[in-house]
Amino acid sequence: MLLRRGTRKPAFRLVRAGSTVQRSGVSRRAGIGNRDLDDVVDPNRVVDRYRNGDTVVLQGLHHTDPHLAELANNLALALDQPIQINAYLSPPSQRGLDVHFDYHDVFVVQLAGTKRWRIWEPLERTRNPVKGRHSITAPSLDELGSPLHDLTLRSGDVLYLPRGYPHLAESLDELSDHLTIGVTAVTWHRVVRKAVDAEVAAGRMSGPLPVGLLDPRADVDLDTSLGLDALRGQLSPDVLRQWLAREIWRRQPATRLRPRHIPELGAGALKFTPGPLLWLTPVGDRAVLGLGDRLLDMPMEAYEFLARVLESAGPFRPHELEGLDAASRDVVLRRLLSEGVIAHVD
Repeated sequence: MLLRRGTRKPAFRLVRAGSTVQRSGVSRRAGIGNRDLDDVVDPNRVVDRYRNGDTVVLQGLHHTDPHLAELANNLALALDQPIQINAYLSPPSQRGLDVHFDYHDVFVVQLAGTKRWRIWEPLERTRNPVKGRHSITAPSLDELGSPLHDLTLRSGDVLYLPRGYPHLAESLDELSDHLTIGVTAVTWHRVVRKAVDAEVAAGRMSGPLPVGLLDPRADVDLDTSLGLDALRGQLSPDVLRQWLAREIWRRQPATRLRPRHIPELGAGALKFTPGPLLWLTPVGDRAVLGLGDRLLDMPMEAYEFLARVLESAGPFRPHELEGLDAASRDVVLRRLLSEGVIAHVD
């Protein structure tokens, strides 16, 4: 598997003292063509709620703001983990959320104003928490005791907050605007569950447990019975890389976009466009190029040429790369141009 690193409407809610405001309280009806919408945000109602003490939360901004999309993708490229970005706009002297913990690591970036943060050591039940069918009771101030940190963030400050650490944030005597950059790490339990699901889908690991297993004197080869060798194959580095690349980049914003008009190939120098991770892997008799949000499927004959393209250190000219005859080379490069993967050097 060969890798190359490239360079919706947001969810919206209002919170106050740990409670979420019903969206109907800040929305109105509107007609568009022959359709009626009943959830159009009324900006003036939002401003009124903000003035009266509500915190405005904008979620998923990396999917709507091009600068934050680029930031999220650059962090995902650096960390090999999915990234999400939210904004919290708080009026003075208010608390949006009660004491709580997050299921992912967070970087808090203070943009304007000030905010007080109290952070506690994780409780046993909140340490490295995992989202799932089980629930974890929210911590209370009474059981937390004295905070580990009690600090004030000012414009330009950044706070790193690991998952599982209870915290409470409150604006002071001025407004507070901050971003939360969430690192929604892919954990080992998800990897193992994915591997087991893949084995079951292939018709393995679905047999009954061995007869006589309850006898403590039984000599049972569980490795063979369970099929651990095949399961280890699902967890091999090559298989894991392919799955991890898809898992991360299906959640990231699409910043490598198709051009409206496909440029002519020409003989000039070409360069990679900034965007998500690119990965190339053979699948059967096909060469599959991952673009982050989509896959390009090409004949295996193109694999060596695509590998040379991905390995190019900087701008390149079509005739400099080997691996295909001139006609086939031009077909592949036009496909990459049409998908916005490469572009002409200005």
